[in-house]
Amino acid sequence: MSAAPDTAAPSGPAERAAQAWLRLPGAMRARLLLGSVGGPHLLDVVDQGLCAAAELGGPDQLSALHACADVALTAWGDSPLDGGMAGRILCTPALYAALAPEQQAALKFLAERWALPEEGSYFHRLAQRREPEKLARFLDAQIGKEPDNFFWRHQALALALFEGDGERAERALDFEASQEMLPVAAAALARIRELTGDPAEAARLYLATKDFFGPGYRVARSGPALLRAGDRDGAILALRKAAAYGPWRVSERLVLHDLTQGVDAETAPLPGSLAVLLYSWNKAAELDATLSALHASDLTFAADVKLFVLDNGGADETPAVVKRWAEAFGTERFETITLPTNVGAPAARNWLMRLPGVMKRDFALYLDDDAEVPADWLGRFGALVGRYPDAGAWGCKVVDHAASRIVQSADLHLMFPRGMDPARPDLDLSATDPNPFRLSDLHVLGLDTGLFDHARPCASVTGCCHLFRTATLLDNGGFSLYLSPSQYDDMEHDLRLCKARKFPAYSGHLVVRHKKRTGAASRVSRSEEMSALGNKYKMQVLHDRAEIEASLAAERELLEADLLAKIRR
Repeated sequence: MSAAPDTAAPSGPAERAAQAWLRLPGAMRARLLLGSVGGPHLLDVVDQGLCAAAELGGPDQLSALHACADVALTAWGDSPLDGGMAGRILCTPALYAALAPEQQAALKFLAERWALPEEGSYFHRLAQRREPEKLARFLDAQIGKEPDNFFWRHQALALALFEGDGERAERALDFEASQEMLPVAAAALARIRELTGDPAEAARLYLATKDFFGPGYRVARSGPALLRAGDRDGAILALRKAAAYGPWRVSERLVLHDLTQGVDAETAPLPGSLAVLLYSWNKAAELDATLSALHASDLTFAADVKLFVLDNGGADETPAVVKRWAEAFGTERFETITLPTNVGAPAARNWLMRLPGVMKRDFALYLDDDAEVPADWLGRFGALVGRYPDAGAWGCKVVDHAASRIVQSADLHLMFPRGMDPARPDLDLSATDPNPFRLSDLHVLGLDTGLFDHARPCASVTGCCHLFRTATLLDNGGFSLYLSPSQYDDMEHDLRLCKARKFPAYSGHLVVRHKKRTGAASRVSRSEEMSALGNKYKMQVLHDRAEIEASLAAERELLEADLLAKIRR
């Protein structure tokens, strides 16, 4: 499923780096190609590496074990108060043997002070209700009652970072740190500084951890922080060192490549005309903001741009908003379509793509009615098309409108749950997940520290803002009406592209802000939840396992080829 190691003698540092990557066990590489961020994901990488190492011998086994220990330490450094993770590392003999005494002592300190609340507790119910302020007060009270239980401190720190509350986050670190716990406190404080507006201090604190979380951790994490602080040269130097220390650091290598090659700053004309497609239902205020951002952006990166806006049978002020922006853009750049009733998202997309004015244009871009593009969005897409001209679609990084540290979508990749037997092709139609493939979700395992800021192929990009060649869009067929109303129609549409080996391409250098309901307002009804689950089920049986396995194997080959080319470049 991935390239076999090349036994030819390495020539030069770039080729030696490529060979170091290829010497990692294949199962470990397969997971790492998804990225090298997110504690749960990294521990899964460790499990894969340890299983593979058990079948190796000599230097190859030693190299694999060393990489596993390095990955585990990075996972811990990114979640330094997590006593559950500490216990998991301590209970793995191969990892424990690779640790220094001070690392073992700190892990024991955390593991011994980690007590989970009982199943079905008030904490779990409160967390499910999505009321962050009430949850924060509860966690503060629990820390007061059980100051030595680091479960509560870990939860309080995670919630405070998610909410961007640096003061509350620091209160979670209000404990007496022994000598071996000082690097742990420094890593936690560095994450707070990085995510609450002081990246230069964050970089200093990361460097202060020295080799406690592995030889490359301090530079791997200080690099993106330095970049946000405006020190581009310092960031490149730090990321070069991180890549040299750890051949497994895929996300860091991808970011480093784009910085050294200037990809992060690229804009270019789109090679053809463009139709921008929007549909909206009872979201007049959000649509107004979306059209305002489009109007303020630089549309000169395409020779001919026209907006097609579909009012999906709403009953609010949408007609007035559309009329006002039609006058602002002018009839040459704006066309309005009004439907008498809401036909749903997939049908609205299909309606738009079949309009004569859309079909005659070279490119078509779907944009959600509650998403706001930056001024250079079109030039960013032009650059991405130039880098990956044969992609089936092109997409971007989407962040929360109110809190850009929260990534809603990044590059998404095909994967099966670990342990699923790929030799078993039959589908269990009685299961909730009859064919349980899914897309990677590394972006939801933590907050944005810049490690999704790269461009590369993937299996799927968000439907919030994605670009197609119009011919490819039409050839791929419409968005599935079977999956209305849900977001799975985007994913299923991309799966057809993957099947045809027209994999999408992603750019983290184009950042779109997306409004969504948060807190208690984001809860869905039981019927909505069941509808989404039913559509997920239907999406899984629209493609059989053999198709998904073939697409997954092809994507891994594509990702590895892209990575090796960038390492060598």
